[in-house]
Amino acid sequence: MSSGMYSAMSSAIASRFLVVAAAAAVAVAVAATSGCLGTTTTFAPPATDTVCQRGALKAGDSLSFIFDAANGCRTVDLYSAETTFANSFNVALQSGTGYLITMGTTDSNPFLRPSLELVDSKKKLIAYDTYYFPQQAALTFVADSTTNWTVRAATEDTLAGDLGQYFIKMQQCRVPAPPLMANSDAIFLADSLTKSDCLMPKSDFNTADSSRVHLYSFHLDAGQARTIAYDAAKPMVILIGPTYDTFASLAGSLGADSIDSRSGSLEFAADSAADYTVVVGSFAYSATSVPYTFSITAEHAPMMQRMRLRNGATRSSKNLFRPPVAPRRSTPLSVVRRGR
Repeated sequence: MSSGMYSAMSSAIASRFLVVAAAAAVAVAVAATSGCLGTTTTFAPPATDTVCQRGALKAGDSLSFIFDAANGCRTVDLYSAETTFANSFNVALQSGTGYLITMGTTDSNPFLRPSLELVDSKKKLIAYDTYYFPQQAALTFVADSTTNWTVRAATEDTLAGDLGQYFIKMQQCRVPAPPLMANSDAIFLADSLTKSDCLMPKSDFNTADSSRVHLYSFHLDAGQARTIAYDAAKPMVILIGPTYDTFASLAGSLGADSIDSRSGSLEFAADSAADYTVVVGSFAYSATSVPYTFSITAEHAPMMQRMRLRNGATRSSKNLFRPPVAPRRSTPLSVVRRGR
């Protein structure tokens, strides 16, 4: 990641510390404008685990709601175990379809820190993202099954400054090739990112700018690898992560990324069988189309395994690769950007 992106995150973290200090001394009253009860300047915290169900979130939706101190929408957060404000939405996913869910403030409130949580039918957290103002929380993935799950729009905590208006959007994203499920499946194609494609906002993908994105998906068997390669007219960002946790935010997630590079390749290997989403986008917003070529090979024995057969080497294959493409597990980037 570039030094400018880390600088942006450091500034946001410092701002957050000021918010915490201020909130300890000042109670903030926020006017309720939709979907909740009235405004109050003093309140007793409502009982936890009272997530407000807001209905369905569908592709093409852009909905606005409000976190209000009196509306009772609080729960013990599945990621942080802290009490947070939370609203819940049903999402009906179609197998092989790409999605991008985003959340942010609608009233320029620099104190509201949005977070998104994708929860499966067993109420297990399977994807998570949060961010500082003015970036937006984002979840993007290619669904691996046709199912009905839940997405929670929440806040990092229940400080008074976290109250206020927010939006939640769901885009359906282009998936240029069918998911690679068999070990012999492979793709090589030429395509272009255009203004009609999903728009990734300022977020983990690029804290300085938005960009258009395409999504791909592949299965990887235990002990096997696939090689991903790309070449484009402009600098790109390539992101690989578990099917729904594409930003590799959850503990144990294995992912990889290439930041601000016109071309690159990666032999990506996993310890156990899993499905992965690949996000392909331009590093910065472009008003014109961005042509690129992209390939994912069939499964094969990892390069380091072949080297061990020749010379007995024991180094992990993860240590062989450096930017522009760098594998990461439970990425430190996820920790840094949350100020933890």
